[in-house]
Amino acid sequence: MSITYPDKRVERTQQALKEALMKLMVKKTLHKIHISEITEEAGVSRGSFYTHYEKKEDLLDELFEDMLDEMTIAFRKPYEQLGMVDFRILPAESIVLFDHFLENKAFYQLMLGSTSDNFFKEKMTDQLHYLFRRDYAFYFRQIDAEIDLELFCTYRIHGIIGLIVEWIQKGFDKPAPFMAEQLLHIFRFHTESVMIRH
Repeated sequence: MSITYPDKRVERTQQALKEALMKLMVKKTLHKIHISEITEEAGVSRGSFYTHYEKKEDLLDELFEDMLDEMTIAFRKPYEQLGMVDFRILPAESIVLFDHFLENKAFYQLMLGSTSDNFFKEKMTDQLHYLFRRDYAFYFRQIDAEIDLELFCTYRIHGIIGLIVEWIQKGFDKPAPFMAEQLLHIFRFHTESVMIRH
């Protein structure tokens, strides 16, 4: 059985098109961008574009999927070689999810910025929600018998996702190692009470 390897020229062309689209989207929204602008920016022919994509939305979708695949790898890296493990005892430096976001800063700031249409934010949130649901098991020593555990897990998961999204939208105002440490502290913390401020 023969093994097929990706054509490096194809990879370079696709990467150039993605980078070109990103540069153009800094200046204007997708629906105002023409394919000729993308190919000119990328330094490739229109024929090369249509060899790989039918429309510019397909190019953007592939860019989204590439980034979500990388995010998933970063999310699972601390425990990919381990069996059942308590996430709370993992060293903070093994959590590289925040490093992934920082390494792709321009992409995430563009796609989660105030001028974005929130489509990527929804896809990213859905993927993070899936990962937490699929990979994590939440255990509690004590919990109010009246609380629906499924709803409580949803609350915890979306709180963490909100923390990540806000950090990105605030321009990565805290270092990635600090965010990793904070995530562990938040997992370990239990709120004793909530007071109303006057």
